[in-house]
Amino acid sequence: MKIESNYLLDVPAKNMSPGGYEWWYFDGEDNKGEYQFVVIFYEGCPFSPDYIKTVEKHPDHVNALPEMHPAISISVYKHGKTVFYAMSEYSKTEVEFNRDKISLRVGKNTLDGFIENEQLVYALRLEETLPTGEKFSGILRFVSPVSNKDLFKGLNNSNTSQHCWNLVQPKGRIKGVISISQENRHEKPIIFEGTGYHDHNIGTEPLRNQFTDWYWGRAHFRDMTLVYYIMDQNEGKNYHAWLIGPDNQTIIDHTENIVLDGFSTNKFFLSSARRISIKFETRSIQVQKEDVIDSGPFYLRFNSAVKIISEQVDENEWVSGIGEYIKPSRIRKRLFWPLVRMRYRYTSKKPHWVQRSSFFYRWTL
Repeated sequence: MKIESNYLLDVPAKNMSPGGYEWWYFDGEDNKGEYQFVVIFYEGCPFSPDYIKTVEKHPDHVNALPEMHPAISISVYKHGKTVFYAMSEYSKTEVEFNRDKISLRVGKNTLDGFIENEQLVYALRLEETLPTGEKFSGILRFVSPVSNKDLFKGLNNSNTSQHCWNLVQPKGRIKGVISISQENRHEKPIIFEGTGYHDHNIGTEPLRNQFTDWYWGRAHFRDMTLVYYIMDQNEGKNYHAWLIGPDNQTIIDHTENIVLDGFSTNKFFLSSARRISIKFETRSIQVQKEDVIDSGPFYLRFNSAVKIISEQVDENEWVSGIGEYIKPSRIRKRLFWPLVRMRYRYTSKKPHWVQRSSFFYRWTL
């Protein structure tokens, strides 16, 4: 895996190959500890059954290109419970990806990145309506110092890797407004102020060709941010954890000393570690994945309790964090596709009958 921290590389890629993918990930937590959200823009969504099938059967067809399978996912949680979820793939005519700057649109959802007053800004405008009539809308700004492009200088990076992870914005301030409404019933808009995170992943071939599985997570401490990326790649293990300064300019500490423990299985028989022990030179961190907030046949998202134990007494701290686990080989198993299609919406097709029922759609979350 190639690791970067450079917002200039956040521009949508050109000439993507069949089976490739690209996604822009954003998450946020409000200052009250009440709301969380995760928003992901995709070009070449690796979870799309139609994309997977086309790449496997007709790799030379135009529909095997990532640009034919753009998507967006929006998840909103209140006190750890899902209050809105959408995973929507759009047709090529409904999206725009600017190859010269950080600007893209998927349906009515837009993302723009730019420099303003020497700060890095990401502006998200979101509007997604489910077949049930439920609607999410939001205007959010992520603001932070520009990350140091030499943040990972000296790391033994693989320049030939088919996957690149760009840690663009380890920690930023979020201000904006979000709202969730049912059909014919509008809720009061929610003023959102909190802390955010953004990264960008790009791969030139299907996920399963590169990884056995991976864990990712982040937690914002008072004076630093923890980010870990734990991969079992086809080319070997790639375990990393970093403590990054609040200005996104320096790595306070880095380690590859990571232990996975406390394995548990979900209802789809997907097994993952629920405890991650990270040992730095002068401090250690325990990540306890306490609450499963998204669960599927190949993917898990967690709320985590994260504790830092340090030789410096004032650093000892408990915070909450978000973590994810994915097992790419399961994505192509057609046994799971009927379950995926209950949640995965194609805007150009008639929605699945489960998606048209508020009761049954809630049951899938």
